[in-house]
Amino acid sequence: MKKFFIIAAMAVAAITTANAQEFKVGAKAGFLLSNVSKEDLSFTQAGITSTAKTNTSFKPGFHFGAFIEYGFNEKLWVEAGVDYAFQGGKIKSFEVIEKDNNGNVLSRTKEDVKNTKFNTQQLNIPLWVKYDINGFRPKVGINLGFLTKIETKGENNEQKTVTESFTPDKKFDFGLGIGAEYNLPMGLFFDATFNLGLTKLSTKEKNDDGTYSEGNKFKNRVIQVGVGYKF
Repeated sequence: MKKFFIIAAMAVAAITTANAQEFKVGAKAGFLLSNVSKEDLSFTQAGITSTAKTNTSFKPGFHFGAFIEYGFNEKLWVEAGVDYAFQGGKIKSFEVIEKDNNGNVLSRTKEDVKNTKFNTQQLNIPLWVKYDINGFRPKVGINLGFLTKIETKGENNEQKTVTESFTPDKKFDFGLGIGAEYNLPMGLFFDATFNLGLTKLSTKEKNDDGTYSEGNKFKNRVIQVGVGYKF
């Protein structure tokens, strides 16, 4: 019986060694479209509730990074990477809605905004599980992000560019990812992914009394397209 277990263990080890792939490292860069889901701001005074909404749309950006990849066999692969991304969203308009205690709309004011962007920079750690189909690999995973910079950039009434920087408060971003990549035999590959941020990020703003409170509150929505090479 002891010999049987030894032979079985050696057979499993041999099969695992035969199927295992070497670690691969790679680098990639590419284009992205990002948007932010900004939280509405509300306050009530004298029985009237005012809600301020920010309407946003996707804006272009770019990303670059590196990764390691490991194949358990020819089909199942895992990947962990580090990616620096220039994200954010384009601000389209601001809207203020006033309602009474019964929920009736008393007034609605909307102001369109031109050439104004909400810019963020973020260090992302994507973790993927991939399945290979002749070089084509659908993948699912999670993204661990760390917000490093926030600013708004737009034009004032004199059509001059004005940049305002903010201090990040809640910086950790957790998201779910889905995507696919196509690998060429020489190591070149192309990929496309979508990341849905689930964690609310925010800025820190100083009050008149010297205390701090949360300012902008938002979640990320990011589409990435990239090209890279594996060694």
